[in-house]
Amino acid sequence: MLTIPNLKPMFSQWPYRISPHLEKLEKTVETKLLEWIPDEKVRQNAREIDLALFSATWWPDSTLDRLETMAWYTLWIILWDDVIEDSTFPGSVAFDENLKIEWLHEEALKYVKHELGLTQDDGTSPAPLPPTKYCALFQYCAEPFRAQCTIPERQRIYDEIKYYMDCCEAEQKYFQTGALPTLERYWDHRFGSSSVNTYNALGEYMCGKHIPAELFDTKEMKTMWFELNRHIVAMNDLASLKNEIRREWLGLIPIQMHEANQDLEAAVAFAIDMALVAGQKTAKAADDLVAMVAHDPEAQANVRAYVEGFKTNLTGNYYWSLVCGRYGVKEYVQQDGSLLVPL
Repeated sequence: MLTIPNLKPMFSQWPYRISPHLEKLEKTVETKLLEWIPDEKVRQNAREIDLALFSATWWPDSTLDRLETMAWYTLWIILWDDVIEDSTFPGSVAFDENLKIEWLHEEALKYVKHELGLTQDDGTSPAPLPPTKYCALFQYCAEPFRAQCTIPERQRIYDEIKYYMDCCEAEQKYFQTGALPTLERYWDHRFGSSSVNTYNALGEYMCGKHIPAELFDTKEMKTMWFELNRHIVAMNDLASLKNEIRREWLGLIPIQMHEANQDLEAAVAFAIDMALVAGQKTAKAADDLVAMVAHDPEAQANVRAYVEGFKTNLTGNYYWSLVCGRYGVKEYVQQDGSLLVPL
């Protein structure tokens, strides 16, 4: 039995809201799922993500159009490579699976870069094609990104998507061997495969503000991105443990149990403590970034809106993970807010 105490007190210092656009967003998402995804099984998997609630809790202050864009982005990043057999891999089915994944990611990155408007178009070369039918979903978020994000912002988005795909490859290789990585090696790829940094790179888009470029080189910004990522990974690995066991996946909890020779209760306590510290560091770094631009009232207002989004990412992720079908733990939430999940 997986026992997770009520973690709401951990979040009591941070903002939590649900967007007033949730009901409209739910209707739009369902319409698009029916339009874009012909396969009922894949469509049902997408419904379990609860794209509308994800957007509405992570970015409760964003406009409806931006919440829709983030729903399409989330749909893309979760589904695009789920159906590898739909790809046009140039070779025999007997090819090494790692080669196929590398090729998929390489072709996907070409497509993503083009869709973000980051490639030189000489007018003679054909535009890159998506390697899977679900990779093509990127077009629906790329258009507003091109229209409303600066080139440096779009470059950050692309760089983090590349990092995500590189780390997914490393994670897949570990999964294929069946060997547990060390905790250090786990974090080497998990910080990327979590995809959290891709959302971090979209912070300016979601708050509708441009912030001073020099802040991205500060230790405060790097700390906020890093610790938010760590917090969300710890929370999600706790919520998904039942699914990980079923899929024989290699997550934070079993790795900690193996490496530190801990039982389940101790490993869960370790992950919760990690999340607590990471959340505190995220919030402090966010407040420090606001203070750094106190001399410029306009910049400070923009930075404040930007970091507020990171804080609601942190709280929104927790509440979304408890109720979405992706993790399947809603029925195990007790009256006191704790979780009792049979494994």
